[in-house]
Amino acid sequence: MSLRPLSGYEEEYVEECKYAANTAKLCNGVLARCLVAPGADSAEALARVHDLPVAERDRALIELRRLSFGDDVRTLAECPHCDVQQEVAFTLAALPLDFDTPPTRIERMLSTGVSVVLRLPTARCQEELLDEPDATAAQRRTALLTKVIEQLGGQMGPFDGEHIRGLESKVRMEIEKCIEETLPELNLTMEVTCVQCARPFAAPFDVTSFFLPS
Repeated sequence: MSLRPLSGYEEEYVEECKYAANTAKLCNGVLARCLVAPGADSAEALARVHDLPVAERDRALIELRRLSFGDDVRTLAECPHCDVQQEVAFTLAALPLDFDTPPTRIERMLSTGVSVVLRLPTARCQEELLDEPDATAAQRRTALLTKVIEQLGGQMGPFDGEHIRGLESKVRMEIEKCIEETLPELNLTMEVTCVQCARPFAAPFDVTSFFLPS
């Protein structure tokens, strides 16, 4: 994947979309635009980005940020305990980026004795899940499993939402755990200690400050 640094086109795109709830869509769009010449049509590049496993997409985002602005990232985060806003900083050089490319599909035997074949979630899956901001955790689990389960107990997919809702909760959670255990450890949240109350909290990934440093 041959990336170029961010240009004014991407600056404007990020600023236009910075209040959008679907951060995955914004990240995918920025990445696709930086796979083509500034201002060029990025539809084909976006299709390639959508097919990337989420961890590969995130690794490419980090590569893009380093290429454009270097390793150091500064952003503002609000402590959930005392509501004090503070500047936090971290370096991308500390992230574990040398992981092997995750497999496209995995097969596992569940504790119930049923086999399952899964494909790992892609950037498209994540974007589609975040298109439903009001969905509950259980609803998102249902939506995710309809996208990734290809075979269950010898029965071929795709499986609709009604089928997935009918699975035992233990099975649903076990399948989700299979996915989590296969994915590389790459987390863009930051562990922070509040300067006011000294309590730890996880600062969420902020797309705007990541791509448009002040």
